[in-house]
Amino acid sequence: MEYLEIHDFSLELKEKLPETYEILKASVIRVHPHVKKITLHGSRGPAGKFRSGSDLDLCLVTDIDTRLVPEQQLDTLLLRVLMTTLKNSECPVELDVAVIFDHVGCGLRCFSEEDYQNLKCRNEFDGCMGVYILQETWKGILPPITSVQKMYPYMNIWRK
Repeated sequence: MEYLEIHDFSLELKEKLPETYEILKASVIRVHPHVKKITLHGSRGPAGKFRSGSDLDLCLVTDIDTRLVPEQQLDTLLLRVLMTTLKNSECPVELDVAVIFDHVGCGLRCFSEEDYQNLKCRNEFDGCMGVYILQETWKGILPPITSVQKMYPYMNIWRK
């Protein structure tokens, strides 16, 4: 299987969240070649206040252009991207991973601005970003209800 192995994380992560940085440095995170960026969310991210045993919430932001992928192949491709990380990574804490893809042609500008107050996106609406997850409550592409504002705060921790 083809994947990228991530060893270097952002300096901002090291400076602002040293415990999470150490967890990631002790990990082997592997991602599918379609992943262009990794963002960190949740209690081990900028939200803070994690407890021992807290998972690590990561979004794998992809370069997948849904206009170029036949609809019947999209689910398979997104599952492959997610499973590349889940099956091939080694991490001392549980990984909670979501795959993000652009399905409205906006370029996912919201993953370039770490402060929601500074986001100026004319294309923003609930469900404007595609989200693929595998959890107990949902498996697959989320319905178009995900609010961009709810993914904040987050931190960009790796870029291709």
